[in-house]
Amino acid sequence: MRRRWFLAGGLGLFLLGLWVLGASPRELVPSEGGRRLALDFLQAAWQPAFDYEEESIRTVAQPFGIKVMLSAWWTVKYALAAMSLALLVGLVGGVLGSRAWWSVRSGWLQGLRLAVRVLATALRSVHELIWAILLLAALGTSPLAAILAMALPYGGTLAKVFSELLDEAEDNTAEVLRASGGKGMAAFLVTVAKSLPDLMTYAFYRLECAVRSSAVLGFVGVPTLGYEMKASFQDGHYREIWTFFFVLLGIVLFFEWWGGRLRHVMTRGSSSRLKKGEERLEVATLWRSRSRSLFLRITGVLLILLIASAWFFEADWGSSLSLDQRWENLQRFGQEVVPYPVQQSGQWADIGPWMGELMREKGGKALWRTFHLGTTATLLAGAVALLGLGWTARSLATGTPREVPVSGGRGRRIWGRVLRGLATVGRSVPEYLLAFLLLQIFGPTVWALILALAIHNSGILSRLGSEVIDNQRSGAAEAILTGGGSRMASLLGGLLPGGFNRMVLFLFYRWETCIREATILGMLGVSSLGYLISDARASFYYDELILWVVAGASLVMAGDLLSDWIRWKLRQS
Repeated sequence: MRRRWFLAGGLGLFLLGLWVLGASPRELVPSEGGRRLALDFLQAAWQPAFDYEEESIRTVAQPFGIKVMLSAWWTVKYALAAMSLALLVGLVGGVLGSRAWWSVRSGWLQGLRLAVRVLATALRSVHELIWAILLLAALGTSPLAAILAMALPYGGTLAKVFSELLDEAEDNTAEVLRASGGKGMAAFLVTVAKSLPDLMTYAFYRLECAVRSSAVLGFVGVPTLGYEMKASFQDGHYREIWTFFFVLLGIVLFFEWWGGRLRHVMTRGSSSRLKKGEERLEVATLWRSRSRSLFLRITGVLLILLIASAWFFEADWGSSLSLDQRWENLQRFGQEVVPYPVQQSGQWADIGPWMGELMREKGGKALWRTFHLGTTATLLAGAVALLGLGWTARSLATGTPREVPVSGGRGRRIWGRVLRGLATVGRSVPEYLLAFLLLQIFGPTVWALILALAIHNSGILSRLGSEVIDNQRSGAAEAILTGGGSRMASLLGGLLPGGFNRMVLFLFYRWETCIREATILGMLGVSSLGYLISDARASFYYDELILWVVAGASLVMAGDLLSDWIRWKLRQS
């Protein structure tokens, strides 16, 4: 019943969001100019550029192929370096922020857990582009500022999801170990072992996201694939855009294949190396005979080499400014973020009236619209991903679903590949670029932002949801299939109820991301917090900029607390 109320509440919020945003279905019909632009852009996909479209540039610029490879390397390098830092933050924060770690249920320890979760939420509540704007303004233009701009929110996201995956994996086995006198660390390691495939899968997924985020940093001047795509779009060189996009898509597909192969090895495993007739089951014997995977070893070595290359193949991570200049910039930035009335009077009591006036005049409405923009897009994306689970889950879209021979399935396999391909393309396109293109097609309508967020996030939720289904062990689903039931019956009767809470976890995570993205997309001119941030940045009003950033972060933090409460209620059902 609680799950039904959850779904009904989502539908109500979706309809309310359309009403608040004034999203009329008539606005989904593009103008003649928009249709022509969309047609030209899509036709260019069949003829990607292999050289500069403007002939005058070919003789003076570096070779086009070299430019593409360098921008791709910068994109991957920033992603790897940022993820190496984010993973450290995520592991520490994920362990300390999980209920499974604290075997002693004391108020003080639970307060510490809550403090870790709040810190993780604060880090991820601010979009990487906004982090980049703040860090570049404070530290100057430097590669390290771009790395930190991604590492901070990604570390907070990993800490949140890791802690919740550990909580969802805690079961009776850990409780039995504690009740029988086992140490808390042993019980926690059992929980880690059970959730390890999900942890590794999500870490690789975040690496894929980091590649996209690294590309998006091009919109603030970092020389990644996004920077080249933005420049080509402004020049009207659509064929060049598709070249850079196909390279980005290839990188994303490679990391997706890598993560999928890793998940397959970890969930299926391999047979023990225990020799026939060897009956002494001592610890040393079991350790020597454990199954080994060459793929896992190659993965570990290759990741270490790639991360080391990302960090060491950089001449200067700092900016070109001297240490004194950077210190002066940091001091000036610290002064400018102080609210203007406080700068004038020196009294922090003046911050209240200043904040109240700004929120009444424009902040409140922008915050309300940002909430509904992110919520509407998330619910639309979640509905699309949920409807496609029967085809996108590889364990169902096969001739032997869940290892049970079933007649038919060829058409389902074909549709599964098509839908997974569309989902991959959708999540590979940065929302910012997708929204920019849709605004040119549909004009200044909120539908452009809703669709941009929904297309991107439906691809992500489709992958995460299908992996929840594929990673799940369900005797009920296999029994339904063995008894002659359909794939859809096994999904609805066995797999979906068992994985519902984890899907809610990912839905709320994408909601947080959509709220942050809705803030950023407002910079394209649609009324939201992002529009106010863009206006404050253009006017160098960093005090107002910080206020709007904190307002958006507060919205995400409130959603995190609500997510924790809802999932706790669902686990009790």
